[in-house]
Amino acid sequence: MSISLRILLIAVALISSGSMLRKIKKSKMQIEYTLFWVIFSVLLILMAIFPGVVQIVANWFGISSPANLVFAAIIFVLLVKVFLMTVELSTLEIKLKELAQKFALDHELIENDKMESEDNDRIA
Repeated sequence: MSISLRILLIAVALISSGSMLRKIKKSKMQIEYTLFWVIFSVLLILMAIFPGVVQIVANWFGISSPANLVFAAIIFVLLVKVFLMTVELSTLEIKLKELAQKFALDHELIENDKMESEDNDRIA
């Protein structure tokens, strides 16, 4: 693995970790979501510091270049993350729809109760 790729991996990892930590401090992101990115950054740093391990794993999988393994691993991890976020988004959309429907029904019941109490007040 070339020195420029190793430097790039370390730089990207440090920048993303710093960005995540800043967002946690400003309460713009929950810790559980940043945990993935911090672990991802640590893995990038480890791949940059120990290129021999990446070379061994690349040889084991029959990949000709460790850089190709790094890029393939990054793409795979990010695809898994996108899939998990899509599942979570779908769940949240379902919950939001159910909440909106419940709110509408509750609002309708309150309005009906108001109208009934006004009718009862007029009759009495």
